Amino acid sequence: MINKIKYSIIILLALTSFTACQNDDMVTANVDAMVAEPGDLLNQAFPQNKVRVEGEGLTGLKKITLDNKIDVSFNPNYNSDKAFIFTIPFDEKLGSRFGVQPITFVTATGSVTKDIEILQPVPTIVKTIPAVATPGFPLEIQGTWFYNVSSITLGGKAISYSVNSSSSIIIGLPADAVSGSELVITTPGGTAKKTIEFATLILVVDFDGAGLRKDWSAYGDVNTFNTNSTGGPTGNYATFVWSGSTANGYNGSSGGGGTNFLSVSNTDATRAFLDIDVSANVVGAQFAIQLNTIDGINYGYNFKITNVNWATKTISLADFKDNYGYGSNPATMLNVSKINEIKVGIAQGDTPNPSVIKFDNIKIRYQ
Repeated sequence: MINKIKYSIIILLALTSFTACQNDDMVTANVDAMVAEPGDLLNQAFPQNKVRVEGEGLTGLKKITLDNKIDVSFNPNYNSDKAFIFTIPFDEKLGSRFGVQPITFVTATGSVTKDIEILQPVPTIVKTIPAVATPGFPLEIQGTWFYNVSSITLGGKAISYSVNSSSSIIIGLPADAVSGSELVITTPGGTAKKTIEFATLILVVDFDGAGLRKDWSAYGDVNTFNTNSTGGPTGNYATFVWSGSTANGYNGSSGGGGTNFLSVSNTDATRAFLDIDVSANVVGAQFAIQLNTIDGINYGYNFKITNVNWATKTISLADFKDNYGYGSNPATMLNVSKINEIKVGIAQGDTPNPSVIKFDNIKIRYQ
């Protein structure tokens, strides 16, 4: 019996000694460095960077948690006792942010938490909508990393803006913006720059003394015509009244002809637009707008008022048609650089009697 007890004690001591040796061989998880690739940033990284973690006791990686809330995916095949690799995620919905934040690694030998700094990338401008801007109109800037925007300038001057998302900003373009001005978006990550080309904007008339055609008169079956009506969207406006006369069978108003509105290089009708502020006394009052060219060609566009309140009507010049707007041939192939006169009247064959149309701020825009 005594010998059995001796042998049991010897075996127990041997097992205890063996287990102690095993524990001595196991190394608690430790991280010496986190190196971002490419660039070799130490303990810093940009979103989507691959990060190489170096240390000891890193085998059997189980979990990575960023900022105490974001689970980070990883490939367990790229894991050894000395290193592993993962990619920095960035998802606003999960609460991703920039700056110094904790990151925790759980391995087979324990857990270790370190600080890593997530750096904000330099913003980029991908495109503008529309592609060609118009002074005085809003412009959408699409790009990347529009976080913490501190300023936006155009031609060195601060402009108003609204950040829709990290990829979209709406800016307010000044009415006097100059084509070729440089747009600069500044964030903590850096700056994004883009030269902005503007549409050609020709003011035909505003009835306040400005424009290429200042003196307007009416003709045909018009009852009254007044270019000094007050209280319009920007001041004076024109009022054209038709009260049912059909003696001439037509009517209209014009500021006359003259030099072309657009330059000889602005030929494409699909890139040209007519902007006009309109109103009327009654829903259904029908506008008739006519374009005349220096070589005697004319195209028309007719539309009915659906709301008597003032509104800006924008018409593509390619949507005008021959036969005073009632033909089957659109002005798609019209050389719009030759347009030198605009007429505004009432399509008296299909309009209430009386019809009173009001109009202001006629512009031609090429973009």
